This record gives sequence, structure tokens and C-alpha cells, in this order.
Amino acid sequence: MTWATDHLFVAGGDFVTEHWRDFQDQTGINAIITVALDQPGLFADPVPRAWLWLPIAEEDQYALDQLQLGVLFIETALGHGHNVLLHGRNGVHRTRPLVAAHLIASGKSVARVLREMEQKPWLPPYKGDVALLEEFSATLS
Repeated sequence: MTWATDHLFVAGGDFVTEHWRDFQDQTGINAIITVALDQPGLFADPVPRAWLWLPIAEEDQYALDQLQLGVLFIETALGHGHNVLLHGRNGVHRTRPLVAAHLIASGKSVARVLREMEQKPWLPPYKGDVALLEEFSATLS
């Protein structure tokens, strides 16, 4: 579990859902993207202000529209002053493509994002679809 950016937190496993109230109090997170093939566990008491479920089995199986929807959700939540949790129940790094796409949407090149991600101990090796990130980047122009 760690902050990927100042307002984007990444966590895996059931710890966050089991201790949601304390976690939410400590982080101020009130918007969540769950990346998991199976239906996500509940975040309740307090219920997040916004929640998106992307049913993705593996890090390299995002479709362009899922990546775009995830980044739109992140940007909208951040624009409303919310901290965002990217959560995968099994902790198998399915959130990394969303982190990468968010950074690309923020103005960084795909090559720079991949270099920066490789420097963070919780991110390497990036196993997502780099061609998809390039395609995503091209849609922003």
C-alpha cells in the first residue's frame, strides 16, 4: 500500500475493506476504483462518494475504453477534491496501468512514465500492455 501520487493511493488485498473506516480516516480517500474480475467487497460505513468497478483479470488485459473510463473517473474525482484509492483484492498489480495512464493524461510521455514506474519499488516490472498506453496517449492529442 502506498501513495502513487499526492492524491492517488494504491492498495491490494482485503485489509483495506476490512479496516475501511480507519483507512478512510487516515487517508481522506473517498473515491475508489476496484480492479478485479470478481465482484468487489463492500466499502461501507462510510460509503465512498464515488466508486467504479473495472472487471479486469490481469494487468495486460485492459481494453482502451476501460483505461479511458478509469482515467476519467480519477480526473473527475481529483477535480472535485477527492483522494482516490486504486484497489485490487488479490494484490496482483492490476492497478499499474491506471497509474500509468493517469500520469500520461497529466502530460507525461509513455517512455517517461514507464521509467518513473520502474524506479518505484512497488511498481516494477511493468507487465501491462505498452502498446495500449501508446494508443491511449494518442487519443489525448
